[in-house]
Amino acid sequence: MRKSTFSRTELSRAFGIDTATLGTGSAGTGFSFGKVAPGVTSEPHRHDEIEAFVVLSGVGKVRTDLGEIPVAAGDVVLFHPFEAHVLHNDGDEDLNFVDVYWRDGKAALEAAAQTATPRGPIFVFSAPPTPNGDLHLGHLSGPYLGADVYTRFLRMKGAEAYHLTGSDDYQSYVATHADADQSTPAKVARHYADEIRATLALLDCEVHSFLPTSGDSAYAEFQAARFRSLLSSTAVDLRQSPALFDAVTGDYLYEPDVSGLCPDCGGSAAGNICEECGAPNLCHDLGAVRSRHSAEAPLVGSVCRPELALERCYVNIDRHLRASGAPVRIMDLFARLRQRGDFSVPITHPSDWGLPAEGFPGQVTWVWPEMAFGFLYNIQALASSLGRDWNAALPSNDWQIVHFFGFDNSFYHALLCPAVYAEVFSHWTPRIRYHVNEFYLLDGQKFSTSRGHAVWGKEVLGPKTVDVVRLHLGLTRPEGERTNFTLDALRRTENEVFQGIWLNWLDALHREIKQDFGGCVPDAGDWAPADRAFFARIELHRAAMERAYSDDGFSVRRAAAQACDFVTDCVVYRQAQDYAAARRLYPARIRTSLAVQTTAAAILAQTLAPLMPRFASTLARGIDGISTETWPRSVQRLAPATTFDLEPVLAFYARADIPVPNEEEA
Repeated sequence: MRKSTFSRTELSRAFGIDTATLGTGSAGTGFSFGKVAPGVTSEPHRHDEIEAFVVLSGVGKVRTDLGEIPVAAGDVVLFHPFEAHVLHNDGDEDLNFVDVYWRDGKAALEAAAQTATPRGPIFVFSAPPTPNGDLHLGHLSGPYLGADVYTRFLRMKGAEAYHLTGSDDYQSYVATHADADQSTPAKVARHYADEIRATLALLDCEVHSFLPTSGDSAYAEFQAARFRSLLSSTAVDLRQSPALFDAVTGDYLYEPDVSGLCPDCGGSAAGNICEECGAPNLCHDLGAVRSRHSAEAPLVGSVCRPELALERCYVNIDRHLRASGAPVRIMDLFARLRQRGDFSVPITHPSDWGLPAEGFPGQVTWVWPEMAFGFLYNIQALASSLGRDWNAALPSNDWQIVHFFGFDNSFYHALLCPAVYAEVFSHWTPRIRYHVNEFYLLDGQKFSTSRGHAVWGKEVLGPKTVDVVRLHLGLTRPEGERTNFTLDALRRTENEVFQGIWLNWLDALHREIKQDFGGCVPDAGDWAPADRAFFARIELHRAAMERAYSDDGFSVRRAAAQACDFVTDCVVYRQAQDYAAARRLYPARIRTSLAVQTTAAAILAQTLAPLMPRFASTLARGIDGISTETWPRSVQRLAPATTFDLEPVLAFYARADIPVPNEEEA
């Protein structure tokens, strides 16, 4: 027997509330006391232990991954390993509870391996591209391929998931391009929005709602209402603050109009954001600052405009990032921003291109707060096409939002957007997950539209090449680190991997099934240890692909590499069975080998559907009863006599060389 005595004077802060450790018991069991003051909410967190809250007094709510439930004295709430949980006191007195927790290694491993499908509608956003140019492979490799793969997998799993994007028409970069072309921003936006949609279609990127933001009066009215709400926030001040102006033309400078040295990392940065470290800037705080309009050093003046004091939003941002499970890369960006102290960002800018900022003549709403509300409007636009009642002005706690974007936009998507939401929608607790990619390089240098250093999607994408391009972009996708693209490497993926390994294996399997079994799957005969081991590896592949596509372990690069490894394994297994004399003397063994290989081909088709949808569906059509519409929950051997005719897929993909019309320039 062991006794622990609790003292209220020994309380300390942990997870945003007052706690005290009561001691440990046998088998690693721990006990603690917790007190949540009225109106206080604990910080979102998750543990590898099994945990139970025993409510002693008070009332409140517990929010987990599965929803929210009320709790009161006498209630016991059990949490599984890694289940996020938040405790909120919505009563008038302290909510007191005892926390009991213990480790169960097996339960923790099983929980970590689970790939649960989120509940409620899931809105997957790829970063709205700026319509000042078409999409090159640097763009496509990141948010667009990632969001498409992720959404396709969720839909295969039975989730209500939608991929949304659009053209971010009011970006200042559109006006810059229009000036260079002696055109108008509206014409430039319309032209490139159409080009972008066409390129996404060539990528087989399925978009359920594509929202151009200009020319829509309802969109403008919605944004004006949100802008008024934001102005009423206690985090927004009207300030006469420093701003940059061109010394010759007198033009106000921001975003593409100005460049210099980042005040955070010291590297080269554009106006308002540093692509290298992701930190925001205010333009006038750039070092060695330069104007795009003239060679003279810019002048510091001032502008009266509303500004969002981010330091007043830090608590909300921190809570949101913890709940979202944001990547450490984003958490580091937020930590660095906090170290800079008070930091206010203007929410309007002097410009003649953008949504007019009501009450501020000659100024427009900054496009990034506009984008935050634009995401919600896109959900409402999707609802109209589906006959649903989703309301952008009243976002629901049932919505799950997932953002795909490049790291250089992390400040806007993961810090500014949730800050704006918290100020405008007091009733809404956004559930947002973030998937971030790094820069994709071309021959060791950044893709650059202005320098013509790019391979455009339309140059290499076609019905017969799209799957190889998607496979190669997957294999080299910049996840967690910058990666490099070369045309030679793309051709090697086509010739040595897709044609030389994948299609050669399928062709050999097809010819043998057709010749010896009339194009039907044979029944298995004698199972040797090697056959049983390979059959087990098919399930390991299926499970590994499911993990690579799932939210917790999402990685297009891992999925592509796993698919290549699996096909190579199929080839090695086949070669180990391919001996003529043994085939004649031991036909039962050969039947088993072929039966298992046809099952591997079927699973390959199903597990490739998110990554290579065209190839997967063409392959599946040659195997009777196989669908790429649903995810396989387990490996089931194909029934004997199942039609197995891969002629259509082999004929379609025969010698689909990658076209490169501008190879010398690229």
